[in-house]
Amino acid sequence: MGETSGASAPLSFEYRLQRTPVGVVLLDADLAIRAVNPVAMRLLAPPGTHLTGLDILALHPPEARQKVAFLIERARAAEDGTSTLVITTAMGSLIAKVTRLEAEFGGPAGGFCMMIHALAEAPVMGRAGRPEGDLRVEGLAVAGESAMAALCPLMKLPLVKGRGDVISLIDVAEVVLLMAQGHYAEAHTRTFSAFCPRALADLERRLDPAQFVRVHRRFLVNIRHVRAAAREDGGWHLVMADAAATRVPVSRSRVEQVRRLLAV
Repeated sequence: MGETSGASAPLSFEYRLQRTPVGVVLLDADLAIRAVNPVAMRLLAPPGTHLTGLDILALHPPEARQKVAFLIERARAAEDGTSTLVITTAMGSLIAKVTRLEAEFGGPAGGFCMMIHALAEAPVMGRAGRPEGDLRVEGLAVAGESAMAALCPLMKLPLVKGRGDVISLIDVAEVVLLMAQGHYAEAHTRTFSAFCPRALADLERRLDPAQFVRVHRRFLVNIRHVRAAAREDGGWHLVMADAAATRVPVSRSRVEQVRRLLAV
């Protein structure tokens, strides 16, 4: 076999890291935005939005604000003054790292610096500000985590209950179905349902496709927890084994795949 051409050669993580745009947001102690760089402007809001002076929490949907507040409060209280979390905005999923800023050593927080990386694929910008051919950058994690680790298969599913100050972890085998809720998901088990702070598309990529099947744009089901399949009005529904016996619609494009998996 001949040598791989430079255009198709795999790129090192270091190469991609050096060329990945990083968004930077400076917050005051009351979480109002004081300054952003152009990358953060593009990642956090649609074009034309004025961010200076806005509360950072106001940029997130109501169900996500407690997660972002928790991220900042962890940085406020942490010994090293840092905290990292995957968050989601109207512009997509992001990885955010918050660092506490202090006016004097050991003093109260004078503000925060938030650095954000796009979790979804984004074009790498060349020196002239144009994408470099077909080059793409996969999601980058912070604090030394590699891009591949960021997309590793999930063994546990993070769930948030109550005020959101505790993240529970359950085995993915316990999950009956996942339902899209805005930019996040709702997880159903046999006994309860809870908020999952991950996008449904991200969960689909990281869960075993032999077990978890996207049967509809809003539903990802654990095929092992299908209780029944019913054909009604020319369409198919799955009855799931969660506490509510949720009826999940099957998209027309997925009917044959589902019928083969269930032998119906």
